Amino acid sequence: TANSGVTNNSSQLSLVQSDVSQYSNPLGRSACTAIALTLAYNCIGQVHYASPESFIDSTLLTRSINDGIKLYSDLRDNNSSGVEHSSVEDILAACSGRGNTVISSLKLFPNSPRQGVLSNSSSNQHMGLEALLTQCQLDSSESYIAVVITKTPETVLVILPTQRAASNTNAKFILIDSHPRPQQLAPHFPTGSYALFHPSLSSLVASLREIFPVTELGDGVPELMQMMYNSFDVYPFQLSRG
Repeated sequence: TANSGVTNNSSQLSLVQSDVSQYSNPLGRSACTAIALTLAYNCIGQVHYASPESFIDSTLLTRSINDGIKLYSDLRDNNSSGVEHSSVEDILAACSGRGNTVISSLKLFPNSPRQGVLSNSSSNQHMGLEALLTQCQLDSSESYIAVVITKTPETVLVILPTQRAASNTNAKFILIDSHPRPQQLAPHFPTGSYALFHPSLSSLVASLREIFPVTELGDGVPELMQMMYNSFDVYPFQLSRG
């Protein structure tokens, strides 16, 4: 699998896995965005009071997937557009209108979503994953934030310590994913949903670049089209205090 050239020391990574993935339920095939938002709420509500390792477990993964699929299914039943994949904006707007206090309690950072481009070129690194996630860390005074990342057609969640919290040597950078990755993320090769704990932002980015590799379209393809195929959106959240 293509990556940034940064490799992870697998001995520094720990994996929590559930046998259940979004594909365990026929209704969950396109529910990853609703699941990621559900996971964001379930994690960010606890992470200020307990270490992530103490509560991010297979039970939380399974419960969040089932709740996320139910949310996705309920919203689809009330939406006549026929669009299979719901965007973060679609779900936030629908939940606000329906009085869903769980998703509505997630507060999106200003100037979001933040758009980036996957690239192997050093000239585009200011729009890369590491640059955008670093900026998210700087924009909050909380201890941890939840960041939903969408690279069409997939959405995943990362839990990031802010710059203040990252100075703690025990801080973890966590990728949470409702998709199985049986041929990626060696030596773990998760066959269900999973949470992968990293010791640093750079190691988290290496995992993200493995599951979201750069799409190389060749020299004859216009730069704008190259950027479109490699674009991704970042949605940083914290809990609303209101």
